[in-house]
Amino acid sequence: MSRAFRLGLAWLRTSRGSVPIYCVGALAGLTAYYIYNDQRIATRRRQLIAERKQLGDGAPYRFASLNIGGRFVNPFDSWRDKTLWDFVRWLCTRTPGNGLPHDPLELEEALPLARPHFALLNALSRPDNVRQPANDSDPEYAGYADATALDPQSTVTATWLGQSTCFVQMDGLNILTDPIFKRRTVFSWLGPERLRPVPCTLDELPRPDIVLVSHNHFDHLDSDVVRALGNSVTWFVPLGLRDWFARQGVYRVRELDWWQETEFTSEADRTFRIVSLPTQHWSGRNGLDSNSSLWASFLVQGSQSSVFHCGDTGYCPVFEQIGKKYGPVSLAILPIGSYEPRWYMCHQHIDPDDAVRIHQDLQAKRSIGVHWGTFMMSDEHYLAPPRDLAAACAKYGLPLDHFVAPQFGKTYVYSS
Repeated sequence: MSRAFRLGLAWLRTSRGSVPIYCVGALAGLTAYYIYNDQRIATRRRQLIAERKQLGDGAPYRFASLNIGGRFVNPFDSWRDKTLWDFVRWLCTRTPGNGLPHDPLELEEALPLARPHFALLNALSRPDNVRQPANDSDPEYAGYADATALDPQSTVTATWLGQSTCFVQMDGLNILTDPIFKRRTVFSWLGPERLRPVPCTLDELPRPDIVLVSHNHFDHLDSDVVRALGNSVTWFVPLGLRDWFARQGVYRVRELDWWQETEFTSEADRTFRIVSLPTQHWSGRNGLDSNSSLWASFLVQGSQSSVFHCGDTGYCPVFEQIGKKYGPVSLAILPIGSYEPRWYMCHQHIDPDDAVRIHQDLQAKRSIGVHWGTFMMSDEHYLAPPRDLAAACAKYGLPLDHFVAPQFGKTYVYSS
């Protein structure tokens, strides 16, 4: 315990007759302890980053996960911890409204909902995973190929359901990413509210085989979904999250460190390699558990296809290393929203320009841009992400159909 904290305790002993002074002393001592501990961790982090630099960029150990005093930290020079003053400054200078229209009909036109292609999703799923019958006559998908004409081993489908939640299929494997189906991020009465409803319910989708959880922020991990799916699926999570799942009664959990690989064999007896990979972000759900668990991206590799789920991240050089080791990637799911103001958000959230750079680093054949238009938690105009993505694609000479900002609920089909 720090010397400052001990001084706070000594002050308490001399003020035993005054409850207000006692409380102030306790708060002062605790605050001093946390400030001291943060500074100690920051100093040690800089020392370890300097030591790792001696290994060279190509060494995986340079970008291995880093835990100091029970807290995970980012091993990247590009990361900067935010202070309370940063947060207050952002709140005082925020741009209100995000350009949201007052007319609900205008919002519906700007962010239209589609129904997922349930007939195709069911056809590419195992029969025991199908939970709802499908309507084959949906005009949204009139031009789509019939499922019988598709090769399941080389076909990847992606259906964006809002924020970073996607239902993905590859080689007969059903994947759900960073699930949240709530109307608000935290509780039904607390947290940012969805701009548009979820395109479908969890029960309407075929049952997932696996769920990928990049980190434990409320907008990426819905406790209601965890309890609903429970042990019927296998959860892949970063280090430190297994105990949280156990408290929800869920034990079919694989906890992975960065660069750790594991195999998953589906009930159809197909084997997939799943890799946990670094990102630049942070974790926490209640203010007292900050960075007690890791954050990660995930790569799922099948016989012919691969899918990369990023979660949240700031731009850092690790994506080039990931591309060299595991590229090319068939489909990358990359965030393109929650990026303004850049001085505050750049370390934890990429913007569309950064997302195109990551697309190129990963050698991705196709990418979809998520984490926008769902919960407004930053300052950019609510329609800026797709516009900025189109500008970034033009800047880097990337065809627009190689990296799309998808429509809510629409099922996209790719071939590896």
